[in-house]
Amino acid sequence: MMTAKEFSKYLDRDGARCYHCGTTEGLVPQHRVGRGMGGSKLLNMPSNVITFCSIQNGLLESSGPAADEARAMGWKLQRWEADYLLVRPVYDRASNSWFFLNDSYGRTVA
Repeated sequence: MMTAKEFSKYLDRDGARCYHCGTTEGLVPQHRVGRGMGGSKLLNMPSNVITFCSIQNGLLESSGPAADEARAMGWKLQRWEADYLLVRPVYDRASNSWFFLNDSYGRTVA
């Protein structure tokens, strides 16, 4: 489980808003490559976690069209793509920008 202190680093990096809708309410960590039933902590690196609201996070996991959009936007990746986290940008809809994430809790414009 991610600590509040650790999650605050993601909030700082991501502007404390949801990548999908831009809300600042109900934010949760979204793993780009799923950890699978509480699986590997190796996938907790900063390049694999983005900030989503709980509503959109739930849709990513339960809706085919939402999951398809998430893959196109870099918000959700297949397990085999784990080695490409640093070179697969994510789209931040609120800023209308693509970003590369790094493992130092930073992001740069793609």
